[in-house]
Amino acid sequence: MLGAMAFDSDAPLDLLWKEYSLGFKDFDDLTLARWLAQTLGQLEGKAWRLSHPLVGAYRLGAQLGHERQIWLKRLATPPAAYPESPCCRAPQLPLLTRDLRESGLICQHCNETLVAFDELPSEIRSELEDWAARYEPVHAVAHWDDRQRKSAGDYNRAYENAAKEAERLLSRAGRELAPGLLVYYPAVVWEDHDECLEVRPEDVTL
Repeated sequence: MLGAMAFDSDAPLDLLWKEYSLGFKDFDDLTLARWLAQTLGQLEGKAWRLSHPLVGAYRLGAQLGHERQIWLKRLATPPAAYPESPCCRAPQLPLLTRDLRESGLICQHCNETLVAFDELPSEIRSELEDWAARYEPVHAVAHWDDRQRKSAGDYNRAYENAAKEAERLLSRAGRELAPGLLVYYPAVVWEDHDECLEVRPEDVTL
């Protein structure tokens, strides 16, 4: 679910999300705008897992809303706590991912960079950078080439250790970092899985 939901893919999970998205196709623009605004009110004030069903439903509606330019039409008023995003003018709803240093915080409406890394509040940027820097070599284990795998000796063990460390780092993101961002943003979504290391949301405990 990171980034855009790949509706043009034939992967089983992507086909399932495409099926889920059909539930919003019958919404007219006004109904969709009101549903999005109401759901933002439910999300406000909390840090949410990316895998949470409410977040998943909102992302489906939000991306359809982006296609229809719902927020540009101003058919509904979002909760007052949500400022306008500079990327697409939708209400700000950032996603915190392991690619923070390269991609910044990601907009849940247009999937573009909502806040570049160097534009993050200085009070929290160093802590986020440290976390992302620790995560980078852990995730890289899943993408080692043959030479790196051979030099590790027991690659399966290295992979397993990396997965466990990814679980720990993701848990910290949900327990400490994402809630810390609530000082600056009305709601925050955080990535709670790592598909490359086969870390599932249920593996990440808070």
